[in-house]
Amino acid sequence: MDELMKKYEASDEHKREPASRELTCSVHFVNTKFCPGTSSEDELGSVTCLVSKAEDLEIERIFKRQSADLATNRSLFEFGHNFEDVRDWTSIEQPLKVSLKAVLRYMVENHLKTTVQIEINKMYFNCHVIVLQAYSKFFMELEPIPLVVTLPEEKVSQKAFMLIYKWMLSDEPTLERHNIVAVFVAATYLRIRALLLACWTYFDDINCFNEANACIMYVESRNNPALDIVRNLMLTRIQKFLLTFVATRDFLDVPLKHLVYLLSSDEICVNTEVEILFIAVRWLGHDWQSRKSSVPSLIGCIRFQSMPLWYLLCVRRVETHKLVREIVSLPNVDAIINEAISKITSKMYEQKIEGILDHGNIIKNLQTRRWIVDDACPYYHHIGCPHTRDINFRQFESYLTALQQQPRDYWSKVDLLDLNNPRKCGCMQ
Repeated sequence: MDELMKKYEASDEHKREPASRELTCSVHFVNTKFCPGTSSEDELGSVTCLVSKAEDLEIERIFKRQSADLATNRSLFEFGHNFEDVRDWTSIEQPLKVSLKAVLRYMVENHLKTTVQIEINKMYFNCHVIVLQAYSKFFMELEPIPLVVTLPEEKVSQKAFMLIYKWMLSDEPTLERHNIVAVFVAATYLRIRALLLACWTYFDDINCFNEANACIMYVESRNNPALDIVRNLMLTRIQKFLLTFVATRDFLDVPLKHLVYLLSSDEICVNTEVEILFIAVRWLGHDWQSRKSSVPSLIGCIRFQSMPLWYLLCVRRVETHKLVREIVSLPNVDAIINEAISKITSKMYEQKIEGILDHGNIIKNLQTRRWIVDDACPYYHHIGCPHTRDINFRQFESYLTALQQQPRDYWSKVDLLDLNNPRKCGCMQ
């Protein structure tokens, strides 16, 4: 356009008058595609009003060429076609697609494209870290996630980890009884709250863990600090099974703290409070040199005022077992026995004055314990029977030997003493 204007100015220069005003031109083209109200003829007319010879500027030829291009180069959209409007598009039946949930489950359950390896004592488990993070706070807080995570075998055993990962993948998981301790320890370390709650569902069920089963669970868990609460719960479930447990080798390895907890319970079942003294002696005698410092702790568990008066009066004189004699002769134990004798006789004297002294009242006034009447016990006597003075440690050992020979469920068939109608021994009938 600039060249055309220069040519026009050069050819017309000789015709200009010296005093005439210089003519300027401004040409503005409008695309009719975007301004439908403006035609090429209108634009051509507006330009020719400013110039004297439109043919010299070739304006008309330019606009005519543009009009021809617009007529022959229109797109499908300009023709009015719309690719989005397809008849019956939404009614076409689609092929079945496997759900994402099913695909992901298949990949996870078949260990495809695993993202992390768990190493436990040189054994490697290929896992998906997102599965571990979904349940384990340990893995959720692990930053950054390494390619290999090493776990301590004393906290997470190989078997426990396999069971835990299986539990994570299952919709209806169950726990095996013989692995529940290892699983609980591992779940504690990995901080898997849902799995810990599942374990406690079993622990809290008295039908699952009571008496013999509770004792077995205690033996399994006694050396693991992670199971302190579980262990203490199991100790409270040992009642009629106590004497059977005392007869076993496992009892001899019970830590002092646990033994004090057990013997302090109101729920344990014995034929007489004298058996609590004998139980303590059996445990002390297993390793007397290292355990004799534990005597004060164990003596505190024994309720001497619940012992037969005749036994208290005679034990220091007639007992033949060396360790029993040594313990009851200790100054502090001797003082406790004398105090118990004094309180028992004072209580009996008060009842005699009131005219209510009988052997039934003596039993009812005892400190809370659960008393049993076992026919296999060779030294069972009513608490008021004078023959209680003959009870000795050798008889107790004989009784424990007899319990070892009994059927496995023998303890469950032993009767509890009816305090309202106490059973008399043969000596008092």
